Amino acid sequence: MRRYVLIGAGCIILATFGILLFSRDSDFPPIYAFKEVPKPLSGSNPVYHLVPRSVPRPGETFQDASFNTTLTRSTKALNLRHEYSRFDPFNLDQSLIALLDLNSADWRIYKTKGNTYDQSGNFVRTLNIHGEPRWDSKDPSLIWGLRDFKIVKINAKTGRVTTVKDFSKDPTIGPIIKAETDLYRITTKNEGESSRDRRYWAFCLQGSGDDYRLRYVFCWDLNLDKILGLHKLSSDEAETIDWIGMSPLGKWVLIGGDVGEDRHWAGLQMADKKLSSFHKLASATAHSDVGLDIQGNEIIVMQNSRTDYIDYIPISLSAKPVDDPGDYKNNSVKPIIRLYYNSDSSIGLNSGVHISCNYAGYSVISTNIEPGAAEQNWLDRTITLVKLDKKKFRVFYLAKVYNTTGAYWEETQAAMTNDGSKVVWASNWGRNVGHDEVFLMRLDMPANWQK
Repeated sequence: MRRYVLIGAGCIILATFGILLFSRDSDFPPIYAFKEVPKPLSGSNPVYHLVPRSVPRPGETFQDASFNTTLTRSTKALNLRHEYSRFDPFNLDQSLIALLDLNSADWRIYKTKGNTYDQSGNFVRTLNIHGEPRWDSKDPSLIWGLRDFKIVKINAKTGRVTTVKDFSKDPTIGPIIKAETDLYRITTKNEGESSRDRRYWAFCLQGSGDDYRLRYVFCWDLNLDKILGLHKLSSDEAETIDWIGMSPLGKWVLIGGDVGEDRHWAGLQMADKKLSSFHKLASATAHSDVGLDIQGNEIIVMQNSRTDYIDYIPISLSAKPVDDPGDYKNNSVKPIIRLYYNSDSSIGLNSGVHISCNYAGYSVISTNIEPGAAEQNWLDRTITLVKLDKKKFRVFYLAKVYNTTGAYWEETQAAMTNDGSKVVWASNWGRNVGHDEVFLMRLDMPANWQK
């Protein structure tokens, strides 16, 4: 239990494990549970180095030595983890979790009974899908996924499969699939999402020929069962696309494209649902997530490789690409965190970053560091929380990362749950680096932490 004492214009928090001091601001009161990053737009902030400790036992709960948050090792096996920072692995009531088995590439459903999710008796079933599992927002038993040209819903408890849409039978998409026989699936390229109400979807049609080239992009309205927009991709456009999806409220199609000034769809694009009008939001696509800010606006939080910041990008025609720091002026795009990738500096960042915007109004930024890289910047081996208030962005320390990344699935990729109650990430605790042997870590957010 923590005790809170407010004194005059300042706020002193007396906690069971320490004393935290914040300045009081009537317009921007503290989030009392966490230490605040004083100057997130500076490369220099208080550095909390990793405090060595033994590997936690499966199910063990302990306090983060630097930030006093509550952490738990939630899996025993070294081959199970969540999908990615952009997606909540828990179902609606958090009684079930979808985890990827790295050995078989299967999606496995577990009950969350107890602190160790993969303990005996918790396994429910394996999902028969080719990818992109997304829990239903209303029914805790249902999980959505993609199978060939189908969107399906699976009852995770009974295994019953319901086809939501088979595009091979659609009057617009079906004839294309029939005519171009190497087409084999619909996909968002694993990072896109439908609108939050599941009404609007954006997909690529992918073929096996020409080095598995993407052939078309399209937007579909579930309520009307209608293709709203269809675009045949040129080879150049197909090579550019990294992912496709909808904005959270379904207002826009989003296309994440690789860098390349001479490419038509290079960078991050927003398009109308007819796929007839396009607007560039950024010149290059990097690690990012879509979400809502405190005011309810559709936004993207994304690493800007050209300016060395993490940016707040409104999904709006008012947003213009930022290619150098001067472009933030008179622009609705704003910097949130300075990454400070400067190898010549004693405080330069040595970590990669991932972003999670699952809970409206907030974003979680996590880092992953390679073997032999020094922990020196305030973000190295650290997970932070951002309050997405365009009046004043605020950043808070959450946890230190006991993880070293030598292979893809060892990346931390912290994901916040849709209700803001938990953050999960992958960790190998620095052991057997490069062998994708990871377990799932969980941070339980304090009650009413947003207050």
